[in-house]
Amino acid sequence: MDKFDLVVLGGGPGGYPAAIRASQLGLSTALVEANRLGGECTNYGCIPTKSMIRPVELLSSLSRLPFVKLSYELDYQAYMDWVKGVASRVSEGVGSLLRRYNVEVFNARGWVAEPGVLELSDGRRIGYSKLVVATGTDPASIPGLDFDGALIHNNRTILEVRRKPSRVLVIGAGYIGVEFANIMAKLGVDVYIVEVMDRVLPVMDDDFSRLMSRRLSRMGVKVYTSTRIVEVEKREGYVKAKLSNNVEVEADLVLVAVGRKPNTKGLGLERLGVSLDERGYVRVDGRMAASTNVYASGDVTGPPLLAHRAFAQAIVAAENAAGLKSEFDARAIPSVVFTDPELVSVGLTEVEAKNAGYRVSTVKLPIGGLARATIEDSLDGFIKIVYEESSKAVIGIHLAAPHASEIAGELGLAIEMGATLEDLASTIHPHPTISEAVQEVAELALGKPKHFKIGR
Repeated sequence: MDKFDLVVLGGGPGGYPAAIRASQLGLSTALVEANRLGGECTNYGCIPTKSMIRPVELLSSLSRLPFVKLSYELDYQAYMDWVKGVASRVSEGVGSLLRRYNVEVFNARGWVAEPGVLELSDGRRIGYSKLVVATGTDPASIPGLDFDGALIHNNRTILEVRRKPSRVLVIGAGYIGVEFANIMAKLGVDVYIVEVMDRVLPVMDDDFSRLMSRRLSRMGVKVYTSTRIVEVEKREGYVKAKLSNNVEVEADLVLVAVGRKPNTKGLGLERLGVSLDERGYVRVDGRMAASTNVYASGDVTGPPLLAHRAFAQAIVAAENAAGLKSEFDARAIPSVVFTDPELVSVGLTEVEAKNAGYRVSTVKLPIGGLARATIEDSLDGFIKIVYEESSKAVIGIHLAAPHASEIAGELGLAIEMGATLEDLASTIHPHPTISEAVQEVAELALGKPKHFKIGR
């Protein structure tokens, strides 16, 4: 039986960075992954969906220019084959990295046979001194709506569809549902969204919800909030859904996007003294430790389920497994929704800040005054800053704008370093860019805006 200093269970964003960092620190390292390397993000989430978005946004941007005359027909099969190819190349890149760092990869399922030993689905056993659990999550389903890959889909199976649907019913208006709704609507598909909560993007800032509701409506998306699915009847080649508001919807396929469930069952973690929360996620401390010599990272540790959060946790887990002292800092994790416009939330919302005991003020600046927003023909976004009244320390920034995701790192850095309004206002940004919104909103909060009139 081969034995390693560290074994990582799972090859996604919470796993492979831990294996790489452990190898950098001199540990003999193995990684166990039953499916393609890169996990949910690379194969079913971040990479393929953003690959889907890029061509659609290019065509949409061109179609809005009055001097460009377009006549095109998107080859949906070739489009989705291209998307799959992009994800495959990224996955292969992960494998290449692991080989270069001498990480031994076992393409199998793994579970704890006994402390210090993993049993693999191919019959082999491997030993470890330290273990990192990074098994991620699976799409959650709704009773009576089992995924069949034909009419009822999750975010994974919908990527295998090679014929463009004419009507899509999306259940769930979180970031996955809203992103797919944007994509499909811009492809000319009739889209219906059903959300049990009273607004789209229910866990994000209220202003994001209002903005996205307007944008979806403009694209022709029918949104039903505070609504449940009562019944779905499968017909020949389509479904008929009855909603709790007595509306009936017919669609070629249904995308169920109602959340995720952790992959912790059957792993034998109870043999290691690992504790799970009420939803089945692994409990960890700030060092990502789950029990003695066992660490966990990524989505398996619970929300927010974000690849960049998983990357950061993976590094912390590996460093602590190697004997270093490393802590995970969750204050400034960007949440991004890749819609039109992109939405970025970093730090606390106004409600969260008040609930945490801060005395805060907020300032909201429309981005319509930015030259770059005019160039991009995207004028209805905004930036909102949440700051502590006495110190003027920035504790939350929320941005709806083209390319907002590219600025998220700057926003996170500002919050992590304890930047004040003066710090942001005195930072010179290049012109014309969307990043100028960060400086402009800080100037507005300080009462000295360059491109915004205070009062009447």
